[in-house]
This record gives sequence, C-alpha cells and structure tokens, in this order.
Amino acid sequence: MVLALVYLCLALIGVSLLIMIGFGLKNAGGTLSQSKLGLAAFALPLLIFVVAYLVDGTVTGAAVATALFTALSGFAALVISGAKSLIS
Repeated sequence: MVLALVYLCLALIGVSLLIMIGFGLKNAGGTLSQSKLGLAAFALPLLIFVVAYLVDGTVTGAAVATALFTALSGFAALVISGAKSLIS
C-alpha cells in the first residue's frame, strides 16, 4: 500500500512538472519577444543549475542548490521591493 502511494505521489509530481513546463513554454513566446529581461528570467535557473552541477558534481545537489538560490533570490527581491516602497 505504501509503495503504491509513493508511486502515485511520484506520478503526480511528474504530471505537475510537465504542466508547469507546458504553460511556461506557452507563455514564453510573448514574454521573450517583449524584452531581453524575460529571456534572462527563463535562462537564469538553467545557468544556476549548470554552475551548481559543475561545482557539486551531482544532479541532486545541483537541483537543491538551484532551488535554494532561486527561493532566496526571490525572497531578497520581495524584501528590497518592500523596503523601497516603504521608504518612498
């Protein structure tokens, strides 16, 4: 029973990733044609992953480092944006 639930969760994670990739590629056409910043936003996680893989040498470590860096940079952007709007 537990093994079936593990495989069910893995299948749901896989489907979710495919949906995210599909919608990202669907929306990427408009975003990428508007500005170079949009292209950088799509390419930055891949670049971070490649650098982390070259440093760490494992896919798992690189994925964790990429997720951590992306989450922390998003948090820093929220803090900076909030502080900027608080001051002005």
